[in-house]
Amino acid sequence: MTLIEGEKNGVYRVKEMNVEQPIYSMRLKSIGVNNGSQIKVINKKEKGGVIIQVDKKQIALCRNVASGIIVEFERKEYPEVI
Repeated sequence: MTLIEGEKNGVYRVKEMNVEQPIYSMRLKSIGVNNGSQIKVINKKEKGGVIIQVDKKQIALCRNVASGIIVEFERKEYPEVI
């Protein structure tokens, strides 16, 4: 499955990165998106991008980049209600 197919509040493990443009691949790696890293989908739009969390950083990705990140589902994580 690709990251664009992930569900909101889902936690995924990156299996493979097939991002077409090398500059995007380098930027993703510099912020911690590598094979084996955990990603949580914070929000996503049906025809828009995806907001993810890696470690304690939140990043917005366009659909093209998110569709090049192959992930596997780990668990569903709900935000705490205060």
